Amino acid sequence: MKNKAINALIEIGIPADIKGFEYIVDMMVMYQDEKLRHAGMAEKYKAVAEKRNTTASKVERALRYAFSIALASGNQEALMKYLSSANTTNGSLLHVLYLRLEQEMEEE
Repeated sequence: MKNKAINALIEIGIPADIKGFEYIVDMMVMYQDEKLRHAGMAEKYKAVAEKRNTTASKVERALRYAFSIALASGNQEALMKYLSSANTTNGSLLHVLYLRLEQEMEEE
């Protein structure tokens, strides 16, 4: 899942050198745990924050920034492939990204 997420984020156009990129990859790996996948966003932010030795609010802000870059200037074809622009909350974008990556893995 980690490599799939990295490839998808690069294809989408999220810069690999920003914190949000790393945090999204962490989230995709964590989403494989069904219990965490269905937890609230605050709990997910906290889990990534503990792993990366930062705060949950910084994780939330970094994710929002990474997604805003993607939605504003990312590869539109990849955005349509991996994300849904109908709902642009962090939680929705992360969940759709996870489902699309999981779908790709099942097709392989």
